[in-house]
Amino acid sequence: MKFKLLLLSVMGSVALTNAQYTVTDRSGTVLNEGDVMEFGTFVYPDASYEFYVTNDNGSQEIYTRIEYLAESNSTNGEFEQLCYGLCYNNLLAGDTVPPSNEGALTIGIGETTALGNHFFSDDPGNGVDNVEFVFAFRQYSDAAGTIEIGTPLTFTYRYNPTLGVNSNSKVDLTIQATMVNSELVLNVNEPVSMIMYDIQGRVVKQTQLAIGRQVINVSDLNAQTYIVQFKNEKGGAQTSKIVVR
Repeated sequence: MKFKLLLLSVMGSVALTNAQYTVTDRSGTVLNEGDVMEFGTFVYPDASYEFYVTNDNGSQEIYTRIEYLAESNSTNGEFEQLCYGLCYNNLLAGDTVPPSNEGALTIGIGETTALGNHFFSDDPGNGVDNVEFVFAFRQYSDAAGTIEIGTPLTFTYRYNPTLGVNSNSKVDLTIQATMVNSELVLNVNEPVSMIMYDIQGRVVKQTQLAIGRQVINVSDLNAQTYIVQFKNEKGGAQTSKIVVR
């Protein structure tokens, strides 16, 4: 009994140190210490973990940052995209969002961060083992983010290839070139839907593609990297990066 009471006391102290903010997903589910967000796909937006951070401090604004702690079984150690205030790509372990030279993200009294913050990885790993990335939400006593307070909230973003096993997962099409100027040319061998996203996760083009050679006009898009998702009628999906120059 003494051990249980002591454990409850310690848990209560930990809860108090983390009580100044709450992290939730779009449905309102709270992210807890040690949680694992697991995906059976590496296709955007299905593999995107969208989150919101609420300031639970009723008397003052808070200052927060997210750190990429570690990875396992990724192809190059990079995490594709973390948006928290702004979007940052190709993060390496030890990187923070916002970066240390930009200060911490400020959340006003009783406020919740806006739509658009998310974690996303398109790393398939070796196709057999789980690909994992570990992150920590951190809080600071100052806007510069130099003095950390409380206990970090850590969680794991995981791609589990066994969850996405599907005999119909292959989309039968080819992309002639992934670096383009004004046209994206595709050889489509089955009817598919196409959605193109910018690096902030916004839809910039969306269409249905019939069988045959298809040409997509991208001359109206800014020069940057885009993520294109294709889905066939059997539920299979394919994602590719396209660079518009």
